[in-house]
Amino acid sequence: MKITISQEALNSTLSIVAKAVSTKNTIPVLSGIYLGARNGVLTVRATDMELAIESSVTCQVAEEGEIVLPARYLSDLVRRIPFGDIELAVEHRNATATVRWAKSQYVIHGFPADQFPSVPDVEGASTFTASQVLLKDLLRQTTFAAGHDESKPWLTGVLFKLKENRLNGTATDGVRIAYAETDAENPGAHGFAIIIPSRSLNELTRLLSGEASENARIAVTANQVFFDLGKVRVISRLLEGQYPDVMRLVPQNYPTEIAVNRAEFLEAIDRAALIAKDGAVKIGLNDGRITITSNTPEVGQVYEELAAGTLGGDPLDIGFNSKFLVDFLKVLDDAEFRFQCSGSRNPARLQPAGGGHFIYVVLPLITF
Repeated sequence: MKITISQEALNSTLSIVAKAVSTKNTIPVLSGIYLGARNGVLTVRATDMELAIESSVTCQVAEEGEIVLPARYLSDLVRRIPFGDIELAVEHRNATATVRWAKSQYVIHGFPADQFPSVPDVEGASTFTASQVLLKDLLRQTTFAAGHDESKPWLTGVLFKLKENRLNGTATDGVRIAYAETDAENPGAHGFAIIIPSRSLNELTRLLSGEASENARIAVTANQVFFDLGKVRVISRLLEGQYPDVMRLVPQNYPTEIAVNRAEFLEAIDRAALIAKDGAVKIGLNDGRITITSNTPEVGQVYEELAAGTLGGDPLDIGFNSKFLVDFLKVLDDAEFRFQCSGSRNPARLQPAGGGHFIYVVLPLITF
């Protein structure tokens, strides 16, 4: 294998796949990055057996071939090379690569490419497409609520369901629920419910385009999901387990409701969290105003009052961990949201003022 490629292109491609490099796996080759050169294209791939990221970039291919090189040394070296062309020559017999530029030369020892896991076959998979922008919004509005308890691995992922031309995602950590849905193009009329690890989705979110014209082609098999973004592919294993039907537990009636300005409320909650012990705040919903209070004897007291829309129902005081409110507000795009409550000890529902397809449900603190 012998190629010539610009430092900028190689560095950018390595940075895309590096997040999937294994840092804990006991299989040495998984600490490396696969490079394969064919037909004027360099394919770069990394995996930790749960998540795989593959990216392709054009280059000059003098000799085709493939190798796996240690991610740490390759990425750090390429990042430090000055802008310009780099020549990468591989000696397959002893799995070494020589990196040359200007008058400099480095030799890196690697692994034979046949030791690296191959990309699974998607033949027979259920496939559909979705706008990358809309998919990115759906992921932002759900993955943050996934759990971290490894004793319940299914809750560390997001439940995705496809039915007809609608894709929805649900995430919960047992204290809050985030639900969002979006359009999908599903000409094959596929339907499924799968659990995708939140870590994989966080990396996918990072790679999704912000261009409205870009689509993602998604393929689902029995134990994996493939996201084809064009020059980048993200492959994730699916989590096993029975995801609870959490939306069935959400109250449907909310006697108390008020409209709140998102930006003003976020700023006030951020300030209150500085003094509130463990982030615990009390929210007062009153006609035309909303209050935020907290009392931490060893630190001080909090009182914020904001103008709000007309209250529906009776005034109510309810306590929350401020972090759970901030998490919702940071992924909300609308200028206003509806704060809906069914009692001071029951879950509250927050959603965009105009409705839409994003719902956030959070349990209150009952120590107030």
